[in-house]
Amino acid sequence: RSREFLMKDAYSFDTTAEGLERSYRRMYQAYRRIFDRCGLRYVVVQAESGGMGGTDTEEFMVPCEVGDVFVTTDDGSYAANLEKAEVDPPPLDQAARRAAADGPAMEPVHTPDVGSIEAVCAFLGTRPTEMIKTLVYSAGEHVVVALVRGDHETNPSKLARAAGVEALELADAQTIESVTGAAVGFAGPMGLAEKVHRLVIDHAVAALPVGVAGANRTDYHVRNVVPGRDFPLDGEKVVVADIRNAVEGDTYQGRRLRFARGVEVGHVFKLGTKYSIQLGATVLDERGAEIPCVMGCYGIGINRILAMAIESGYDERGCVLPISIAPFEAEVLVLNNDNPEVVAEAERLYTGLRAAGVDVLLDDRDARAGVKFNDADLIGIPLRITVGQRGLKQGVVELKRRTDDKPQPVPVAEAVSEAVRIVHEMKEDLEPKEPR
Repeated sequence: RSREFLMKDAYSFDTTAEGLERSYRRMYQAYRRIFDRCGLRYVVVQAESGGMGGTDTEEFMVPCEVGDVFVTTDDGSYAANLEKAEVDPPPLDQAARRAAADGPAMEPVHTPDVGSIEAVCAFLGTRPTEMIKTLVYSAGEHVVVALVRGDHETNPSKLARAAGVEALELADAQTIESVTGAAVGFAGPMGLAEKVHRLVIDHAVAALPVGVAGANRTDYHVRNVVPGRDFPLDGEKVVVADIRNAVEGDTYQGRRLRFARGVEVGHVFKLGTKYSIQLGATVLDERGAEIPCVMGCYGIGINRILAMAIESGYDERGCVLPISIAPFEAEVLVLNNDNPEVVAEAERLYTGLRAAGVDVLLDDRDARAGVKFNDADLIGIPLRITVGQRGLKQGVVELKRRTDDKPQPVPVAEAVSEAVRIVHEMKEDLEPKEPR
């Protein structure tokens, strides 16, 4: 990311949901063109609106090892950040479920001072995939209980949506003991559905034939817990849903999920009327009726464009930047400052390039050639034109793209036109080839 954060911020105001959709799509396409022209390799992922609220929201993520996790399907048809990523429920083995239901009753086991999943598994000789993790949350005045498998992590955004609440947080010890009758670390799903606002069960727990859970009794766990027999899988207060983070091996609509990391450079939201209602932002419709504005919100992290361009394109010499956001499009580099002919030719090339509209830097510092070469590479100038007395004796100057291994000699008379051609070619490469 970057230590300083500058935001390009925009809002749209419409009278209908259809109008918002048009505004949203226009801004979405504009953002794609912006990032294309900035030379960023990005992925558009579905995202959670979080505190912003609203409905649809999408993030523009640039793949980067130090970023946040997002997922895509093998065929690229689905992409989402980890907060939003959906997963398929595991298959339910009906025969195993029937056998478990007809099998042994629940068996309490004394597990003194054993509260964590790892500790319980070690103590009982079981695996996290067989554990039912029971988590108690506070959602304002309500209590919500979530059940996830021992090897999974609850996704708070998915859980809040499934429970029908705006926000939630893990309950304090007093609330947990009040609901379960046990100390923290020994909660189980049995008998909780009647005591809470919602009992939300992850698909993977609902598919377990049999599992191990807390016994709702301090220092005790229980074996042979059968979903549907020992705690309900349906009912007024029971919800079975996808409420966990995706993990390696998961699929979505039958397609395998692949995991990567990226940094968000842009975000678009459909806010709807959340803020306009609260702020009294209304407009008269065609019938003269007062209605709230239907809003969209759009932002770009300006600093992050450059930061991610550097992260995406660099080598041992420094930045390899797209020409659209490099400090200069080209640099004329003088090798022999003490040679009037060399200096004059460099200045002629510099003036010619400027007249042709090229954003060009003239490096006529009294410094060694290696220093100048290194500085040009370090700051990522896409095209370098080197003027030296040896080359001028042969009637040539050297042109080198930042990504080339070696410079190419070009006749002095053709240097400006060739440099202009290369600059235009680099710019055209960044233009979106077709509407998306």
